[in-house]
Amino acid sequence: MPLDLMTRLDPLRRVRCPFCFERFAACEMHLRCNDHYCKSDFARMIEDPILSHALNGRRVGGPGNSALRSPWWVDPRTDVRRGIRRHFDWMVLPGSLDCPNCQRPTDLRLCPRCHSHLPDSAITLDPGHIAIFGPQSVGKTTFVTVLLHELDHRVGPDRGFVLDPLTDEIRERYEREYHELTYGGSQFGVGEELSGESFRHSHSATPSLETNRGVLQPLVYRLTSRRDSERGGTALLSFFDTAGEDWEMNIEMLRSEARYLGGARGLLFLIDPLRIRSVAHDRRMQLTEKESRVPPADYLTDIRKLATFFRRSPVKVPLAICLNKLDRWGHLLPEGTKIHEWATGVPESPPSPALDQAIHDEVQSALRHWGAAGFLEHVAVTFPNHRFFACSALGDAAQDREDLPQPLPTPLLVERPVLWLLERQGVVAPVDSPRRRIRR
Repeated sequence: MPLDLMTRLDPLRRVRCPFCFERFAACEMHLRCNDHYCKSDFARMIEDPILSHALNGRRVGGPGNSALRSPWWVDPRTDVRRGIRRHFDWMVLPGSLDCPNCQRPTDLRLCPRCHSHLPDSAITLDPGHIAIFGPQSVGKTTFVTVLLHELDHRVGPDRGFVLDPLTDEIRERYEREYHELTYGGSQFGVGEELSGESFRHSHSATPSLETNRGVLQPLVYRLTSRRDSERGGTALLSFFDTAGEDWEMNIEMLRSEARYLGGARGLLFLIDPLRIRSVAHDRRMQLTEKESRVPPADYLTDIRKLATFFRRSPVKVPLAICLNKLDRWGHLLPEGTKIHEWATGVPESPPSPALDQAIHDEVQSALRHWGAAGFLEHVAVTFPNHRFFACSALGDAAQDREDLPQPLPTPLLVERPVLWLLERQGVVAPVDSPRRRIRR
């Protein structure tokens, strides 16, 4: 879809890529052929060093690492076929260019830094992103999967917004790598499923940056509220799933390659309380074999690592700290607390800002009781704009053996930390704020 005239008449507008988060002027964008035959005929493709660097990093050019090839692409400002017109792109953007191979016009625009596809909304909307991080075995990938499912099917309709994948590639990637495992990709027809049941399977560990730089590619979604549907959306949201192995053992590489952490507009630190010694050794806890083999976590060191991604302290970026697996540890808190109510399945009140505040206080009290006073103080000093949450991505669907089919998730409060971050970014309005009039 070609850019509208008003967008083309503003070629010096600053654009931030929702994939690599580099900033550039709109007139710097590249164009690539989108014809089916050019995309499938290897003989028509040309080398793409920008895409190669984005996907392979510094390994490009080494033994056995030739540059990737892609359909014809060009920087419009260097296309000599355009003659003198190419020198005036700073005044008006070209609507399209003809591919020299198929002779068809193309208006598919690329980020000049990573060569990711930039739809119109990526150019006209302000991108924001939420970086989700934490140590190994905390359940980040499952959390992201269930979160996006809940935002799409339940929370979004309740709050008056919809969430759409930015591109077809992101939709297909989410279905293939996330949703099918967690919510069951049935091999049978809707009327043929065995026993009428669906099952999920556990996710494998997120690969390290050393083996797969694809983990740097976020899941980018366009959030559109009712009041902003006429202008094509409200904001872009990029969700980054950081590998726990990199966070614990390759922090230097993560600091140099994953610069999105330092530029994030919202941070979500996922904690597994079962890796706290006081919790794991509680006689009321029954750890699975896998949980008992996981080493204890050092969350104080983790929060210190996070602070090194920012130039100034205290950090102004909002930080949501979420204790995952609420269904496993929530019963350890005294009866009458909100966390105990939700963990045991008898909540007396629906999710609300008042509930968030109560859980914030109860989590701090629990962490202090579990010997994490230093962690709490460091968070208060370094990240003053923070909030504690408790959630469970799986709910009571969590099972002892992960090698067997699992029941589908029954999440608890999984959306609360992200809604708080979106409210801090001004993307969604708080529940208790006056509703803005919907455009007709």
